[in-house]
Amino acid sequence: MKFFTSSWRGGLALLVLRALTSSAEAAPIATPTLAADTLAQLPADSTARAPRKPRRTDYTVAPGVTWHYEKPGQLRWLSHIPRDVVQFPGYFKRENVPAFVGIAASSVALWLADEPILHGAQNLGRTMHLDASDRHRSLFYIPVRLGGTKIPLELSVPDNLNSTFYFIGDGWTHLTIASSFMAYGLIKRDNRAAQTATQLGEAILSTGLIVQALKRTTGRQSPFQSTNTRGRWDFLPSYSTYQGNVSNYDAFPTGHLATAMATVTVIAENYPEYRFIRPVGYSLMGLLGYSMLNNGVHWASDYPLGIALGYGFAKIAVRNGRTRVEEKPAESTGWHAPVHPRPWYKRGELSPFSYGPFTGGSLTWKL
Repeated sequence: MKFFTSSWRGGLALLVLRALTSSAEAAPIATPTLAADTLAQLPADSTARAPRKPRRTDYTVAPGVTWHYEKPGQLRWLSHIPRDVVQFPGYFKRENVPAFVGIAASSVALWLADEPILHGAQNLGRTMHLDASDRHRSLFYIPVRLGGTKIPLELSVPDNLNSTFYFIGDGWTHLTIASSFMAYGLIKRDNRAAQTATQLGEAILSTGLIVQALKRTTGRQSPFQSTNTRGRWDFLPSYSTYQGNVSNYDAFPTGHLATAMATVTVIAENYPEYRFIRPVGYSLMGLLGYSMLNNGVHWASDYPLGIALGYGFAKIAVRNGRTRVEEKPAESTGWHAPVHPRPWYKRGELSPFSYGPFTGGSLTWKL
């Protein structure tokens, strides 16, 4: 009886086990799935992110010439301005003496001819019906005072052709150029463009510091304010005197052409593969220079030193903003091109000789 009971229980357990196994085989285990609309509603962080475009740092601008540009730090370039000013005296070397002589000689020559050059430029403007007045339309004006000095934030656009040429040297023009390079560099992750922007700011402000110091030292009258032939020079005017009548003391040297030269040089040095930059830039500088003669803001002799300052500080900013990548020597394949001997008529060698009282030269051939 006990055997029958245990057999019955074992058979019942076996039937239950078979039933569970068959049901498990008939109904596979459900796995959680997400509908497409539910997946679309998930936050972006839950999906795989596309890899960011790497920053471009090395640029080959000519065969064998590659420059490396680091990502510029935020406003770090401002701290480079004192360094650039300190490095500027490094130009005073023996090999640069001809350049300094040229700057001085051209300034003196133009100073002697300042009056006829000025009148000739203004007569040409009148012949061409080119309005010499400096007319602008103000877009906005925010009065700002720093102590007793007025430093207004103003944006105005030229209102005639001569003023348009004059606007080429305006600070807003060069700020727009630098900002455009910076925006492109940030969007495209292009270190060369970003470094060009910071180099522009560095070169322009460094140039401006020295130009302003020279203006406040020399105190030369602008042509439209002149009371003497070629303008009066009032060396070291007081701060209040200078600020009270700036145009009576700020002609020498030109700041507009200095800034324009710095901008053209920085861009051309960083993008030498674009050979149109210098011709176009120098042409625009020519229009700027003429406009300042036509409206009586500058004398021609104000130009050489200002242009030289802009060029010098631009070269310093570019030099400090990039490094040359050393080219790896090509691996030798073990094969060398055969040396072709020169033809006999190119093997002649001329050498001097001295024999007793006779001195001369000999021409010999090695066949």
